[in-house]
Amino acid sequence: MKPLFMEEHHEAYFAWKREGFRDAWCWHVDAHLDIGKTGLGRARLEALEPCRTSEEARQAGLMGNSYLPWGGLHCGNYLYPAITEGIVSKLSWVIPPDLPEGSLLTWGRGHLNDWFELSLAEFDSLQVGESGALAGTLLGIPFEMGTLEQLGVPEQPVLLDVDLDYFLTEEGEAWQDSAEFLEHISSLESLFTTVAFSVVGGFTPDGERRLSEPFGDPRGSLDAPYLAEPIDELAALVRCHKYEEALEFGLVEGWDVESKFLRGTSLQATDRMEEALQIWRELLNSPNLEDDAAAYLHGLCSEILLEFKRLKEALEHSLAGQAADREDYRHLWTEAVAREGLGEIRKTIKLLRRIVRKAESQLFGLKARYALSRVYRDQGKEGLARIELQKLAQLDVTGQFQAVVLL
Repeated sequence: MKPLFMEEHHEAYFAWKREGFRDAWCWHVDAHLDIGKTGLGRARLEALEPCRTSEEARQAGLMGNSYLPWGGLHCGNYLYPAITEGIVSKLSWVIPPDLPEGSLLTWGRGHLNDWFELSLAEFDSLQVGESGALAGTLLGIPFEMGTLEQLGVPEQPVLLDVDLDYFLTEEGEAWQDSAEFLEHISSLESLFTTVAFSVVGGFTPDGERRLSEPFGDPRGSLDAPYLAEPIDELAALVRCHKYEEALEFGLVEGWDVESKFLRGTSLQATDRMEEALQIWRELLNSPNLEDDAAAYLHGLCSEILLEFKRLKEALEHSLAGQAADREDYRHLWTEAVAREGLGEIRKTIKLLRRIVRKAESQLFGLKARYALSRVYRDQGKEGLARIELQKLAQLDVTGQFQAVVLL
């Protein structure tokens, strides 16, 4: 079967559904994991399941885009519904050799937790084996990540899911030719091969579309190839951490929200927090702002305001964030921090206990439990503080709190 070429990687999810795949092993060759949860709440996931094309999903208001973390399905989160719907039942992430910073175990656990918050069981399951690859369980399915050399070529048929940005350095230059990669995996049996160009979003420069040719696309493009637009150039600067250049780029006509988001990200990354706060507040005043966007932006505002010790303003944004998303306990956390700073200790304790209940099985729950023990101790409630520290000692799979629970 010939590979299916696509401009944006989320099209793989719809292609797998149309082909009727279930319980498949996905071999994800990409510089990014694409397993984010942001923008895909329970209601969106349920509405997305019957959709067989991105156009169906778009008409139902379920599609986001690659420039914003909210808004629905996009190239950075399509693997999440593929797993929750049972299309993918095992996931291997083939990473570029220079992606990990430091040991694969430490970096990998932290990097995965950035994609979506790991549970305690998931964190503990992730271990490095004899081959050097990191393996464990994510979202209830077997997961592994590592370089091609560490993972080896599968002996069973897989969904070969390739993004051309796998072959590119952060500067957008090829570190490996795709023909060489295909030679290395020549023994692999693919159930279905998808190849994403990813020029949209600034992941792949136009000139590197040629990397698709060894996969069987002699033109290096689709019938009507997408050419990078100014918004892609801006996104590429941000993704490559060239924040000063991104700030000089300015806003892109027709992409007001996306441009402002990328600008705000650059401002925050360069520690220009007051200016970033202004951008986030401008975006909060955007017309027809959906709840997931509002929740995300209120979260950014409350974090900055807590850093500035502007506690009443931080509290306002935290409460607004909770109104937009009642499932995300991070808004409860910013409320708790603000209320503690305002001297509202009884409310702080109540909030921390709520977070502990909601996030007990998550890594975040460890942080909340430690904070609860500290507040109890500050209030002279040594017995309650000791109980929380004992529970923390039992649950702490990270070892991060080992020193404090021994005190």
